[in-house]
Amino acid sequence: MLAQMPVEHVPGYFVALHAWIALAGETDFALRYFSLLPSVWAVALIYRLGADLGGRGAGLAAALLLASSGFQVWYAQEARMYSWLLALGLLATIAYWRLLLRPGWGVWALYVLAVTGTVYLHYFGFLVPLSHAAFAPIWWLTRRDRRGLVWWVGAGAAAALLFAPWALRAWALLGFEGWRAPLDPMQAPWLLLRAYTVGETMPAPWDARLPWLYLVLAGLGLFLWTRRNKLAGLFLGTLMIAALAVVWLLVVRQPDFHVRYPIWISVPLLLLAAGGLFPPQRRVYRKGRKERKEGAEEEKKETKEGGEEWAGRGRVGAGVGRTIGAGVLAGLVIANGVALDRLYTDTTLHKPDFRGAAQTITAGIGPDDVVLVDGPNPELVFTHYYAGAAPVHDLRGLEGASAEEVAAALAAATAGKSTAWELLYFHAPGPVQVWLATHGWPSAPSDHNGIRVLAYALDRGPLALQPVGVTFGGALLLAEAGMEGPQAIPGALLRVTTRWEVIAPPPDYKFSLRLLGSEGQVLAADDYVPQGWFAPTSTWAVGRPATDQHALRLPDDLAPGRYAVTLRLYDPATGMAVETVAGQDVPLGEVEIAP
Repeated sequence: MLAQMPVEHVPGYFVALHAWIALAGETDFALRYFSLLPSVWAVALIYRLGADLGGRGAGLAAALLLASSGFQVWYAQEARMYSWLLALGLLATIAYWRLLLRPGWGVWALYVLAVTGTVYLHYFGFLVPLSHAAFAPIWWLTRRDRRGLVWWVGAGAAAALLFAPWALRAWALLGFEGWRAPLDPMQAPWLLLRAYTVGETMPAPWDARLPWLYLVLAGLGLFLWTRRNKLAGLFLGTLMIAALAVVWLLVVRQPDFHVRYPIWISVPLLLLAAGGLFPPQRRVYRKGRKERKEGAEEEKKETKEGGEEWAGRGRVGAGVGRTIGAGVLAGLVIANGVALDRLYTDTTLHKPDFRGAAQTITAGIGPDDVVLVDGPNPELVFTHYYAGAAPVHDLRGLEGASAEEVAAALAAATAGKSTAWELLYFHAPGPVQVWLATHGWPSAPSDHNGIRVLAYALDRGPLALQPVGVTFGGALLLAEAGMEGPQAIPGALLRVTTRWEVIAPPPDYKFSLRLLGSEGQVLAADDYVPQGWFAPTSTWAVGRPATDQHALRLPDDLAPGRYAVTLRLYDPATGMAVETVAGQDVPLGEVEIAP
């Protein structure tokens, strides 16, 4: 597994998932529960970090915002490492703060393990120790306490030593060019702010407005944190700014970027914003045990006398501040609830449906069929759901191949097969689809939230072409047509070929291949652009023949009897069918379903 791992990945999550599968099984629930667990822990951990920094109210507010975030819920349900990255980053940060204040072997070991786990989960996990390192000089300049720093340096060295076995492999990442479209580095801060506050599920216009509110709250929070607890305010501000700076530099060097990678940045962002709602307590940090006790007594005295201030002094001002903060927090949580409702009810926001795609193929596949996966590694997700007996061909090796190489590979993969099931995702149709559309008979595709499933009937013998001689709109002459038959079975792909003569420049017509009952009722229909959407009629050249091949899937519950197969052409802009001497539906032939 480690030898086959892509260069852009580190092994931590996959090794842990392998062990989890051995314990809990490979069901969807088990795989997703493995990501759900750390996301729940993260809610408690962000509260703990806020409380450790002196802001229990801010910690609770940040926990509520994190728990209701559509972005966080999205990745809590995804069988990936990002919820683990968030939770371990939080745990490492809690350990770091405690290590600086009260060093000891227990918190030292916790920091080593948490940081090591973070960097073994994702290369962006290095944001956590790098942000910690950025705060170290501030700690020294503010506290002049090197005892905690010495412990931290030792912990960092131990974590680096534990990562050393993978360091040589990580060096190869410098040559990774990525596969996403380049990103303008100047867009990165806004994309991160929007993702960690409203995500992709917040409805308009709040998706554009609320990030600015969070930004104002974070700025106010930085002021209040620093005013009432200078060290904690500097800590959160440094974590935020340092992590953003590193991300920006990485995007400048490598534009292949996604907002989920630096998910840990949401921690200081939400704690700062929460501090703008519920300012932290004043806290005085002391070096010795006696001094720490005196500092704690000062905090208790101040809390008793004044409470947490928002505006003005005394209990009244603090009460008004807490009321305003609670109201704003309630509004933000309600907005998150609206976004979550959209996440679950708006199918356009759903993730690629590998399960539905695999079930569609499994339900229709035959013993003489083949599955062609044109996208990322099918073993990552697709084969987890696919239960068919037909072989699966991974077409990643054809990326960048010549037309001759594509033709040779597909001819070998489809030789002797009846139907080719194409699974296309994460990129637009290309040379593979062109070859299949010209060497097979494409049927109607089905979409599974970004995954296209399309069955191509393959050449099972020549079709007997019969003259038709019907003109459509004075531009296209349907010269000949042929179809399989005369007998077929329900659920089969019925191959239909039409040959055309182009008399005049034709407009863009859409084809509608139909199966009609004895009373003319439409029992099945496919509306499509010729040759698998690659040959619109407006591109057909005058004086040159044109050919279209399409497969019409017969209904599974088709009763025995004789059925007519017809073709109509229509304007896709208006839906108006082209009138011919044979009517709108031109007969192509008949097919019989035997008892």
